[in-house]
Amino acid sequence: MKFSGFMNVYLMEDNSWLYHYGDKKLTANTLKELELLVNLYGLKWHILDKDLAEKSLEFDENNRTGFLNVYRDGDFWCYRGSELKSRSLQTLKKKVLAGDLKWQETDADLAYKNMKLDSRRQ
Repeated sequence: MKFSGFMNVYLMEDNSWLYHYGDKKLTANTLKELELLVNLYGLKWHILDKDLAEKSLEFDENNRTGFLNVYRDGDFWCYRGSELKSRSLQTLKKKVLAGDLKWQETDADLAYKNMKLDSRRQ
């Protein structure tokens, strides 16, 4: 768990975000989603370290893949909430579907771009 620069917000090992305040724990895949949840619950969203918060926002933006629960970790594509990972996005997709998990595009353009880039690496 890493501090994000936002009050009570941490980056988890699976690159999701956690807001932890008292007995409240809210999680989301992106900082924008987490900020929305925090506001919906009437909790405080505040920046404590501007530079670190900007780095967290940049990391969050760069780690979008266009697929639900899929993120990059070094050379691997990983599926959030599981142990599934692969160097190939197509292989990860097969593993996810074989495990009866949900494979869904969240951003068609970004998904297409990542599939193309991934196919060139192989």
